[in-house]
Amino acid sequence: MARPGGRARAARRLDLHLHTTASDGRLDPEALLGRCAAAGLDLVAITDHDLPPPVAGGTWSWGGRAVRVIEGAEVSGAWEGRELHLLVYFPGSMPEGFRAFLRERARARARRYDEAVRRVGLPGLAPADEAARNGERAITRLHLARAIVEAGHAADVSEAMRRWTGQRAGLVPLVDLPWAEALAAARAAGGLTSWAHPDPDDARRLVGRFVDLGLQGLEVARPRQGPAIRALLYRLAARHDLVVTGGSDYHGWTGGAPGAFSLGRHDAAAFLRALRLDGLEGPRATG
Repeated sequence: MARPGGRARAARRLDLHLHTTASDGRLDPEALLGRCAAAGLDLVAITDHDLPPPVAGGTWSWGGRAVRVIEGAEVSGAWEGRELHLLVYFPGSMPEGFRAFLRERARARARRYDEAVRRVGLPGLAPADEAARNGERAITRLHLARAIVEAGHAADVSEAMRRWTGQRAGLVPLVDLPWAEALAAARAAGGLTSWAHPDPDDARRLVGRFVDLGLQGLEVARPRQGPAIRALLYRLAARHDLVVTGGSDYHGWTGGAPGAFSLGRHDAAAFLRALRLDGLEGPRATG
C-alpha cells in the first residue's frame, strides 16, 4: 500500500463508518483498506472507538486503485443512563488536542473493562492489557463477550452479550463522558459531528436537543435498515438541517462488507461540502 499523496479523483462511493483491530474490528488497517478498494470505494473514514485514526488521512493507492481516507473516530458518551455514539470527522489531520482526548478515552475504556470483569465475576477473564491501559487500543463490550466465549462460559458472542456485556445486562459500567461534553470537545476541535446508528424513537425525541448541543449530522444510510426507519431519519435530518451520513459500521466478524448500503449523490456531496472537501464533487450513489 502506497503512502498517501497526490490528488484524489472525484469521490464516488463512500463508507463513513468502519472499524479495525485498533478497536473491535477483525481486520487490521491495511487489510481493511484493501477490502475497501476491492469493494470499489473511493472515500472512507476509519472510525475506531475512542481512538485516533490508525491511518493518516489522504489518498492511498491499493492495487492501482485510489482510496481517499478522511480522519475520524466514534466517541462514546452517556445520556440519560445509556451509551450513545458520536461520529466525528475532520477535513485534514485530526488536531493533537483531540488525539490526546481520545487516548484518554481509550484509557478510560480499559478501566471500565477491568471493573466489568470484576462485576461479571467469571473465572478465566484477564484484565485489560498494557496497550489498552496506555490508550493505544480501545477494548469494548465485544472484547469482553469474546473473552467470555473463549473461557467457555457462553456458546457464542450473542449469548455473552445478552447475559453479561450488553447495556441491558447492566454489568459494564456506563461510560463516564457525558454526551454533551463529547459534542463540545468534537466541535471545539473543528470536527463534523454525526449521531451514529440512532434509535428511531430516540432520534424523534432527542435530535432537536442534540442540535442545540452542537450535533451537525445524522447517520441515516445504513445496511439492513427498513425503509420506514430510513424515511423517518431523513425527515428529521431535513427538519433540523442536519448533514446525512452513511456507513456500514463494518467490523468484519459477521456478514456484510464495506459499502453495503446506499447513500445518494446529493447527500454525499452535501457531506463533502460540510467537511470542506467540496473539491471532491460528483459522488454517485453507493450500493
